[in-house]
Amino acid sequence: MHLIATDPPFNKNKDFHATPDKLAKGAKFQDRWRWEEDVHEEWKDQIKNDWPAVWSVIDTAALTYGNSMAAFLCWLGVRLMEMRRILTPTGSIYLHIDHTAHAYVKLIMDGVFGKDSFRNEIVWCYTGPSNTKRYFPRKHDTILWYTKDKNQWTFNNQAESLRTPYSEDFMNRRKYSEGQSGITAGYSEGRSKSEIESKYGKGKLVEDWWDDIGAGGQMPRSEYYGYPTEKPLKLYKRIIEASSNKGDVVLDPFCGCATTLVAAEQLERRWIGMDIWDGAYKAVLERLASEDLHVNDDEINAAQAQSHYKIGLSFGDVVCTTEIPERTDENNEAAPHFLTPNQIAREPWQKMSNATIKRILASAQKDMKGLIQCAGCGRTMEIEFMELDHIQPRSSRGENWITNRVLICKPCNLTKSDTLTIPGLVKTNKKYNWLKNPTRQKDAENSAARAAEMVKSQWIWSSSKELEDLVAAYETNA
Repeated sequence: MHLIATDPPFNKNKDFHATPDKLAKGAKFQDRWRWEEDVHEEWKDQIKNDWPAVWSVIDTAALTYGNSMAAFLCWLGVRLMEMRRILTPTGSIYLHIDHTAHAYVKLIMDGVFGKDSFRNEIVWCYTGPSNTKRYFPRKHDTILWYTKDKNQWTFNNQAESLRTPYSEDFMNRRKYSEGQSGITAGYSEGRSKSEIESKYGKGKLVEDWWDDIGAGGQMPRSEYYGYPTEKPLKLYKRIIEASSNKGDVVLDPFCGCATTLVAAEQLERRWIGMDIWDGAYKAVLERLASEDLHVNDDEINAAQAQSHYKIGLSFGDVVCTTEIPERTDENNEAAPHFLTPNQIAREPWQKMSNATIKRILASAQKDMKGLIQCAGCGRTMEIEFMELDHIQPRSSRGENWITNRVLICKPCNLTKSDTLTIPGLVKTNKKYNWLKNPTRQKDAENSAARAAEMVKSQWIWSSSKELEDLVAAYETNA
């Protein structure tokens, strides 16, 4: 994808519905989030394993805002990871958000795309009636712009929609400060506006606050579809014109009533839209038809009766499908700095959740009393106090499979961080006298016991058949 321009849910803690008298009647979505109901275990595993900075933000949001924000960020975070993965090297993402979750989402995007890939925080200002009496009316949204690469990206700064005319006052002031040959002298010298534009351009580049695009009732009635969170075409045409070129592919994974898609079609970009609303595909065709892009009522009605169809348009074809596309990459969700080269193909039984790995390793690291021994310091405690970590750290391209996992206590996990190997952790603990029972005799006994446990664990990790049997035994007893 060359550009992702999208307007996801905002965690408003309410349900959105289009009124029955609107073209978008039947459109609805829920913007409420519950940790226990909406967050999948595989999402948590993916973030914890490969995007630790993102998990830290989610953890903080749970403390400062509550579990609803944490659940929303977890849901959005795994999708942002996929969006980053599919962008071209010079691609951009514009994420539309409001005050509810803006601060948290900014941190999530820093974690996914990197702080050096942040380009702009665009403030879209609008006006309208308000009944607020105890605070200033909230009349702006935020659009976060990040690029895939921190050094190169597409930006068409001469595009007409990115230019705003110079004010008369500014032009007159510039005349006196720069003399008769200044950029604004033309008006005072009697030159026409077209002459000035031909020499100096159509105006200055718009700043990162946009107050020239109306919302809601200020939108042209001809383009108003009635979707609950509809945005104006002009807003997304500016974004698309800024960060893509003709023929590029634009994606909106929350396309709703198709504003992004219509804007892309008008600007001769290819586009892909996704939405959970089953009427979204009809909305796309109806809105394209309303813009005279060669879709008729018969085609719309025929498409409505199918889940798969193809219709010709001015700049190409519209193809709709309910099937999930197959991935053509190596199916690796890791952050770029965690990607493992030359990955080894794994058996289906080896693909398990972190919780399952933890339980299986617990049986391998138990001491004679049935307690689990930390592989870093030798202390024993219940599984609830043990944490799952990597033997070869992710920063050194260690994998997430059980063959590269071990249980250690929380203090050791903090010491190990994401840089030390397990042997490195043991060496550090010994250096600072943090091993269990520091007296020479007990330390020797403890070292022997820990060595025995590590040998037992290594035996499991080195033998695929024995490990497979252990997994099968766990699944039988689970």
